[in-house]
Amino acid sequence: MADLSGSVCLNHPDTPAVTRCANCSKPICKQCIVSRNGSNYCSETCAKNAAETVGQVNRTLEERRRTGAKTRLRAIMLLIIIVIIAAAASWYYKQNKSDVDRLMRETGTKIEKNVQETKATIQQGVPTSSQYKRNREAMVE
Repeated sequence: MADLSGSVCLNHPDTPAVTRCANCSKPICKQCIVSRNGSNYCSETCAKNAAETVGQVNRTLEERRRTGAKTRLRAIMLLIIIVIIAAAASWYYKQNKSDVDRLMRETGTKIEKNVQETKATIQQGVPTSSQYKRNREAMVE
């Protein structure tokens, strides 16, 4: 408890304070104490303000708890969807392995062909006497 030595009551300057208001911390005597829910206040207004603050804090904490639960639920649902998609992809691959492998080889061949064509186009566009080209080729070697 806070040190009250030499403190006098907020409302009775000639009476020593015995406690402080739980809301505003003003010193109060036994006569002025307003007790609510195990706490001492200097007035009904401070008791009411403290109760409202507790209500607001509780509502905020409850909202935070609900938001956290929603976030966890979304994460679990997303994980389930990803697992289902992976399982479906695996099943499809097992059912159509030869077609998928053929398509992958064809795609790889097309990509390699495009890379070679692009490389040739670039090489044709840069003159062989270019200092820039010689510098770049030297870096690769």
